[in-house]
Amino acid sequence: MNTRKHRWDEGFRVRVLGLLVLLTSLLVGLGIALTRTYSHVTALQQQVEKTRQNVLLMEQAAGTYSEMTSALRGYLLTGSEPFLEPYISAQARIDLILDQLRAKTDGDQANRVEQVALLVRDWQEEVAKPAIAARQANSPQAALLAVGSGEAYSDEIRKAKDEFIRTESDRLNQEMNSVAQAARLVRIITWAGVGIAGFLAYLGFFVLASSFTRSVGALSSAAAAIAAGKRGVVIDRIPDGELQEVADAFMAMSQTLANQEEELQKQREQLIAQNEELLAQQEELQAHAAELERRDMRLSRLNRIGQALLGTIDLDQLSYLILDEYLDLFGGQAGLLLVADNNSEEMIVQAERWASPEWLGRRVRPTGPLDRSVSKGELVVADIPDTVTQISLWSSEVQVQREVYIPLVHTARTIAVAVVALPPGREIPDEAHSLWNGIAREAAMALAAAMNHLEVKRALVALQEQAAQVEELNAQLQEERDRAAAQRDIYLSIVSTMRPGAWFTDPEGRLLVVNDPFREFFGDVPKSATLDQVLATMEQRLPPGSPFLQQVRDLFASRNGVAEGTIELTNGYTLQWSSAPVGKGDEVMGRLFTFQDVTELAKLDRLKSEFVSAVSHELRTPLTSIIGYLSLVLNEQVGPLQPQQKEFLSVVKRNTDRLANLINDILDIQRIESGRMPLKYRPVQLSEVVRQVAETFRVAAEQKGLTFEVDAPETGIPLVSGDPDRMTQITSNLVSNAVKYTPKGWVKVSVYYDEKQNRVCLAVEDTGIGIPPAEQKRIFEKFYRGTHPYAREAGGTGLGLSLVKMMVEEQGGEVTLESEPDKGSRFTVSFPPYSETGTTQ
Repeated sequence: MNTRKHRWDEGFRVRVLGLLVLLTSLLVGLGIALTRTYSHVTALQQQVEKTRQNVLLMEQAAGTYSEMTSALRGYLLTGSEPFLEPYISAQARIDLILDQLRAKTDGDQANRVEQVALLVRDWQEEVAKPAIAARQANSPQAALLAVGSGEAYSDEIRKAKDEFIRTESDRLNQEMNSVAQAARLVRIITWAGVGIAGFLAYLGFFVLASSFTRSVGALSSAAAAIAAGKRGVVIDRIPDGELQEVADAFMAMSQTLANQEEELQKQREQLIAQNEELLAQQEELQAHAAELERRDMRLSRLNRIGQALLGTIDLDQLSYLILDEYLDLFGGQAGLLLVADNNSEEMIVQAERWASPEWLGRRVRPTGPLDRSVSKGELVVADIPDTVTQISLWSSEVQVQREVYIPLVHTARTIAVAVVALPPGREIPDEAHSLWNGIAREAAMALAAAMNHLEVKRALVALQEQAAQVEELNAQLQEERDRAAAQRDIYLSIVSTMRPGAWFTDPEGRLLVVNDPFREFFGDVPKSATLDQVLATMEQRLPPGSPFLQQVRDLFASRNGVAEGTIELTNGYTLQWSSAPVGKGDEVMGRLFTFQDVTELAKLDRLKSEFVSAVSHELRTPLTSIIGYLSLVLNEQVGPLQPQQKEFLSVVKRNTDRLANLINDILDIQRIESGRMPLKYRPVQLSEVVRQVAETFRVAAEQKGLTFEVDAPETGIPLVSGDPDRMTQITSNLVSNAVKYTPKGWVKVSVYYDEKQNRVCLAVEDTGIGIPPAEQKRIFEKFYRGTHPYAREAGGTGLGLSLVKMMVEEQGGEVTLESEPDKGSRFTVSFPPYSETGTTQ
């Protein structure tokens, strides 16, 4: 047998090597051609992008020049300076564009760019600047320059632009033709290379296949002979090359197999004899092993169940473990585990398998088989439908013919019952009869331990939660104390340095700090003085009968009250005071009083009031004469009037009446502020006043197209104590404003009794322009008028609502406002009812 290794066939290998070298050369050449073509394409892409950018920049330069000429014409024709702004911005932009073109071009193209730049510059010097100068000098030639400015330059720039774009396009076409020729050459080379490579590959494959076919045929014949059972096969024709080793291995394997078959035949005969002896011994042992196996299975199962149950302390996990064990023991296909409730006679479904999820957590009162199993602690078997049970809600896919109730008894008490559903035809196995009681004892002990552990765990969690809550509350309390102390120190520092007089107390009125202005106003007070001590010190500087001291006591009684006012001291000071709690709700840390010195302002206000009152009285006398004579002229008692004269005098009459009303309002305000307006109090029926006033404004409202509604019941509304004339004036001002400031929609005037507040109320509502929240705080100030355009057009003095507020408060009433912009307003005036003794309640 030939045993040479790696026989070398020189001719075959040289042919294969040559074929590979030739194929590699073809591929390299093809790659070089493709690389050059790709380089041409890349260069063309770059040139296309450059050409596109150059063309775009030249178009932008031409467009910018057009903007400059248009802006110049607009300025020359109109003389408006804003037309020069586009011209100036375009001038800077065209210089930037031309600089970019110079950087990107060369040769003739650069010359053309420079030509455009020179044309633009010449146009500016020869046309634009002289035209602008002429326009600024208001020369009549400016309009002529606007018509023909820059036409010749525009034509030259357009020609230079078109020549620039044409040159760029020609250069791009030349590059594209060059690349197209290179692409055609590459296609020819590629197809020629592919054809040659395919032919050489086919030729090489044919030579290689014919060489291997002879060797593989010999090996295939030898393998078929060995597979047919022939041993000692010899290959007559030795294959070429490395396949010789494979042939040698085939022949060695054939000889080895022949030797091994003879040895195996001898061993087989010996094993047959030994097997016959073992079969006889096995039959004797099988009977004994079967009995031992049954005993071991019972013990091991009980041991496994006990370990599993005692090793689990989670109630849910243990419940499912017990239920699964009984399902396996009895061969059931569904089941429930019910646990006794310590606080009632009911049982709770703790676990379910293939029954219905609705059963989990449900409470069941033991009856029938379940009650017998619980009360007697015995295994109960109930056939369905012969026995009606409560546990009948099995899954629709589960067919149940019998239920088995297995009690779990601990310390003579049934603590749980496992219910197993058996399918039709399933009998209770003998193993279940012998093992259920043992499993029940282990399960009951484990279940009792788990239930005790659950109770202990719940109690521990509750204690931990309580401890955490207490700790959190302590931390919050300490934090609040620290924060309150810090805030208190800040407030003390602020109060000590305030410019107005300041008095800061704790919630009970004990003094915390007063500043120097307070001591100047009221005198010094001892540290940590009580409320009564501070008030006693302040009383020495207050006039007799001052209500301020009682107001202070009322504020401390209300705790969260806010108040303000003005007091005059015996030492000559006039103070505007205010008070508010420091903090909110339960976090109030004290109360702050501030006293602003308004002595000079009070003097100025008195002087102003006296001056306004004197001027108003002086204006009233001649105005009365004017009104009288105007009435005589308008009534034509001194002669007939022409229509235009009558119209003009009517305008004078309206404005004169308006001026008279303004003077009367000013005098009323002065009388109220000085306490010189006498009020004639008597019982007043507010509904009657409202009906009389409303009728005077109904015509004006309907003329504007408004819906005017009055709701003033004749009965059921208590009387109020007040001055009828002032009540009429209050109602007139509110209704007049509602009609005046309502462009469309409705106005409603209503009177009603609020039993909850024990107040008689007058409400005037409208769908007018409304009042913004920022203006609502000032709407009752003297001479203040809203900023809405409609309010400005409607006119007014800004005194009406100020008079309403003064007269309402003078008669013991209150006025409130509710309003939304563009949705309307609601003014509500309320008075206490009149009592039988002649005073308000």
